[in-house]
Amino acid sequence: MEILQLKENGLILKRGRVVTSPVFRYLSDTIILDKGFRLISFFRVIKLYPELEQLSDILSTLLSMAFQSGEPNIKTDEIDHLIFFKTISMKGFPGDPGIDIYNSLKGIKQEKSVGLKFFQMDSLLAQKLVLGKLKHIIFGDSQDTFSYETFYTLFELIEGICWEMAFNFNPKQCVLRR
Repeated sequence: MEILQLKENGLILKRGRVVTSPVFRYLSDTIILDKGFRLISFFRVIKLYPELEQLSDILSTLLSMAFQSGEPNIKTDEIDHLIFFKTISMKGFPGDPGIDIYNSLKGIKQEKSVGLKFFQMDSLLAQKLVLGKLKHIIFGDSQDTFSYETFYTLFELIEGICWEMAFNFNPKQCVLRR
């Protein structure tokens, strides 16, 4: 298994060497994140490897939002860090049995998951981003949820973050807080 290291400054390393274009050939490689990796680091990766913008229609918009005010210095205190994780959910009765597999990006506050829909992106950019364990949910029963070590590919990270951040376009005037 080939491993890519995503650095805080946006560089991608493979076997200690900086990855150069075409980066598409590395999309299925397993990733690890630097300890200081933040959400802004993800956008730095995309900025340093602009061909990756082609993977999502929303990436160019997210990039411009991420870099519109320079280095992020706003950090919400409503979450401790961000976690990117994979879920496998078995479903069954009623209906046809099946399995859903999806990636999620959530906030974590005191070990509890926090949805990001109502956060402005600029308040999330400075948050540390970590890769979480796979969650296995059996027949929708949150009591029967198991966690397992897993791996993530570069493509999964890009697609998953784009999907989650697509829901964060609420105007600042419309954001309600406790």
